[in-house]
Amino acid sequence: MAGGDAVRHYRVVHRITHEHPESVAPTYGRALMLPRDLDEQRVHHAHLHVDPAPHELRTFTDPSGNTVSWFHVRAAHTRLEVVGESLVSVDRPFTSPATLPQLAWDQVVGLVRGVRTTGRPGDGTHPSPQDVLDITSGALPSELVPLSDDTQAFALDTFAPGQPLARAVVALSARLRRIPGPRSCHDDAHLMLSALRSLGLAALLVSGYRAGDDGAASLHAWVAVWFPGVGWVHLDPATDSYIDDHHLILGWGRDLNDVTPLHGITYGGTTESESGDAVEMMPLTVEELAVRLGRLES
Repeated sequence: MAGGDAVRHYRVVHRITHEHPESVAPTYGRALMLPRDLDEQRVHHAHLHVDPAPHELRTFTDPSGNTVSWFHVRAAHTRLEVVGESLVSVDRPFTSPATLPQLAWDQVVGLVRGVRTTGRPGDGTHPSPQDVLDITSGALPSELVPLSDDTQAFALDTFAPGQPLARAVVALSARLRRIPGPRSCHDDAHLMLSALRSLGLAALLVSGYRAGDDGAASLHAWVAVWFPGVGWVHLDPATDSYIDDHHLILGWGRDLNDVTPLHGITYGGTTESESGDAVEMMPLTVEELAVRLGRLES
């Protein structure tokens, strides 16, 4: 299930806290807590708040196009709070295996190989320099996504020769969910990446948020697979389906190391600390969105 009948509007608040038993300083941090602005995901407003107030705070676009913030807190503190707040509208087209090009996965492998060797897939299309970079990095192993004969064998049990890629990735996701044992959404995404890359396909890990049917929300991770002529198509192993309007995209990279919401270093004190991580993803009517935007402009 993917897509919806109407545009969805959200107020998103992502709050991360670190409590230290004694005073620490300084702290350097890198945050990926502001959503990407995309055709199907319009970011009306996004702001990162750090407490204690940082001596320096810079927001920039990383090589993958993600919105990243870097901050430096000089003041001594026992509690660090980093909050990403945004207003976003999502209008994601319905996606299913039937709506995607019926390219065989082994044909796509050849097109990925073409991009890696010449910068062009060889089908008459011309990927942007950003896509060439993402396709190339998405086809290679990374620190958290090593390749192995076992993952390739697992993938080949699902990917029959000539099978359309759109259906094969959904079948692979369903098989991953049937593997027994506790795993996080990041674990399933990394397993799926390893299987896809072992076949020569290009796939990236996506970090974002997902709103549940009960109004709850959580930090989430899924996989984006490159489809020639279409671009990056996002599939969520947690639901065995392509993403829909309940998903918000923060950013993408080779693995979780590239898209961790917050990491950094603090000097002083002990290594012991308590952390908290909470996400609110509140639906808004178009009128409520307009009111909030008006307050920001006034």
